[in-house]
Amino acid sequence: MPENSWYGERVSENLKREILWVITNEMNDPRLAKTIIVPNVNLAKDNRNATVFVSVLADEKEQNEALKVLNKAAGFIQSTAAKRVKIKHFPKLFFKLDKSFENRNKIDEILENVKNDLE
Repeated sequence: MPENSWYGERVSENLKREILWVITNEMNDPRLAKTIIVPNVNLAKDNRNATVFVSVLADEKEQNEALKVLNKAAGFIQSTAAKRVKIKHFPKLFFKLDKSFENRNKIDEILENVKNDLE
């Protein structure tokens, strides 16, 4: 691990919090699902780009629509969050869907079915 990895982790945590704040408090786009979670932000090694993983608790069509909206609004989200996070170079934001929450629910369902079958 690089010696300044704590810096990247700290910046990622701050970005996560502030990006979610901007999405929930500053964006009024009706195409965004009501429940959006930002579970992770991956910073590039040079801190110039960041991949923002979002979980959208909605059906697949709404998830894809929300992702399009977020990527189109990335500049707005970036500039608004940059006012709240004080770092030398605010990264360019790229949004991707994080399906881990969805996958976890499917695994839980399967395990529950197996448990019921064994009883």
